[in-house]
Amino acid sequence: MGTVTQTTAAAPGTDADFGSQLQYSLTTVPDPLTVSPPGTVETRDLIIVGSRIAPTAIETNEISVYVPTGTEAWQLAPDLTGLQTSITLTGWTATIAPGNERILFKPDTGHATLTPEQGFTLQLNKLRVNHEVGTAPIRIELKWREPNTGTWKTDTQILAVGKFPAGFYLRNLKPHSAYIENGDTVTLTWERSEDATYHLLYENVEIDVTNYSTFPVHDIRRNTMFYLRGRIQAGTGTVERTINTYVTVNRPDLDIRNLTVHGDLVMPRVRQTASTEYDLIDGHTPDLMLDGNLDTYFLLSGTVPPPKWTIIDLGVEQDVEEVDIYFGTPEGEHLPPGTVNLGYSLTGNGFYPILPSFNNVGTELHYRGSLRARYLNVSFSGSHTVAIRSFEVRPQPDALKITHTSAVLNVPLTTNAGTTADTDTADDAPHT
Repeated sequence: MGTVTQTTAAAPGTDADFGSQLQYSLTTVPDPLTVSPPGTVETRDLIIVGSRIAPTAIETNEISVYVPTGTEAWQLAPDLTGLQTSITLTGWTATIAPGNERILFKPDTGHATLTPEQGFTLQLNKLRVNHEVGTAPIRIELKWREPNTGTWKTDTQILAVGKFPAGFYLRNLKPHSAYIENGDTVTLTWERSEDATYHLLYENVEIDVTNYSTFPVHDIRRNTMFYLRGRIQAGTGTVERTINTYVTVNRPDLDIRNLTVHGDLVMPRVRQTASTEYDLIDGHTPDLMLDGNLDTYFLLSGTVPPPKWTIIDLGVEQDVEEVDIYFGTPEGEHLPPGTVNLGYSLTGNGFYPILPSFNNVGTELHYRGSLRARYLNVSFSGSHTVAIRSFEVRPQPDALKITHTSAVLNVPLTTNAGTTADTDTADDAPHT
């Protein structure tokens, strides 16, 4: 006993779209489909969706669905007794032929046209399922021809229906968000049964999550497919089911072997850092005002003279033309900051004040001017608590820019030979 498989829809744009006249997907109720418990026969539902992906129409005069009957693992139902059928195409009739293990769907008009992008649903409801775990092949035969031609052709596809042990289920693997920022945490949730083992797999990681139905995965930096594998004992063997979900990362990290750039190579935004002499409140550190997220904030306790300072390291000496500071928490607390003092420095050891001071500041402070600095500092008069949601400086120089004619580095550079150039000398270093 090994992996019990089940057919799912092919991804758009794959060969499966155009290798056959119709593309099929299969779902079951329940999902996954389970065998009947000992001593009884239970019913399940099969839902088959067919789609015409090709850009041209076809004609069809019948669609046959073959269900293997019997008591073996590769057979699905002991018989077709009590089976109920339906199709969403108007004017079609279904006929059940138990001796041939066939359900025949035919248009009442003799033939019908399936147009591009047209879809339909076949349902086999109240299908009695046998007791043996395994995989049963459902065969679908489509009789078709090109419009207004005389020869009917047969298109055959096999859909695999997995039969899992009674009571087993693993389904609905979902991230809390399908789209996250680089470095964020994604929390996965799923539904599972007991008496099975479960492992979460992604990239080169495998985690035992047998006792969980929710699990956080931290520091996701690239688009990631997550797989959840469940294994359960069935007789003397093991049955396995794997489901998956996908998370997209905004501005993901890349891990590639070779990179060819046609044009300029730019690494935007030199990294800024911040430190403070103020006492912090509840872990709201100063770096939270530099992360570009207005839902996070730097929260500092009030002070008395002499004033304390928060220092922002811009990462490189640069022209400063705009400074925008946004105060308060997302809930609007700790406003207004009152009098705000700004200063600037090239070395970080002595600061020149930006005059005049900013008085009666409410929710925002905006400086427009022209100065050159590597460091900025900010302080507040009074003894109240201050929250800073965002501290923004413009322009923001590129950390790295390489063109066909020049290279500008605003970050330290270490060569393969071990030579290191800091940001003050990188522009003068030989560029290769």
